[in-house]
Amino acid sequence: MSVRILIPASEVKNRQGIPLILENGNSCSRCGQSPADFFETHRLIYRVGFRSTHLYGKKYKISSGYQLKLKVCETCFQSDFLTHPELMDDDKSHLARITRFYSMAWSLGGLLAAVGFLLLTPFIPQIGVLKVIKTLWQLPVILGVLVLFLTWLSQRKYQSKVLREIEGRNPGFRPLPRAEAHTYVLSDEEDLTLTALEIVLINESWAEVCAQKNQWKYELVSKPEDDTQKKG
Repeated sequence: MSVRILIPASEVKNRQGIPLILENGNSCSRCGQSPADFFETHRLIYRVGFRSTHLYGKKYKISSGYQLKLKVCETCFQSDFLTHPELMDDDKSHLARITRFYSMAWSLGGLLAAVGFLLLTPFIPQIGVLKVIKTLWQLPVILGVLVLFLTWLSQRKYQSKVLREIEGRNPGFRPLPRAEAHTYVLSDEEDLTLTALEIVLINESWAEVCAQKNQWKYELVSKPEDDTQKKG
């Protein structure tokens, strides 16, 4: 069983730069261990007034991003580095800094390779000095591929190191799933009692105490239901 917490619009409106933090003392939202000095982060969007007449894409009267953070212990935080490193780059921890470095390295390698292949296209005319530059297209491609390979190799080695640390403290460790966070598209901007966000957690006792402390509605569910407009 899991617990679904229903959070009203009043809690998530105007939260740009101010994350919504869920905590239950200093215990982990997944395994319940203490201390829980780290955060599981979700990037979400508060949206009101879907404009169905728009010709392309999806447009809303209000659309603003915000973050949801749930307290987790060091072990569960490290497991996210192994499974969801792309969601850790906004954190101030050591692993988040490592993640940002790898993200920049992936971007640099891809950019270099793209520049090399761009030199092969007709978009770069063969006139003047550009003609000479086009003959060097292999150089940025080779550099880009090399950066990508070294980044992949370094990331794999660092993840193996983190995994050994986790297994050293917790033999037979199996990562617990992250919370399921879903947002709703609201129809009325003024009605702040409408449910704007639901969160499904596997740690029933932790979720129930958190919901009761904040006076949020909650319910037991057998499995997460994919009946919302946006999954974050």
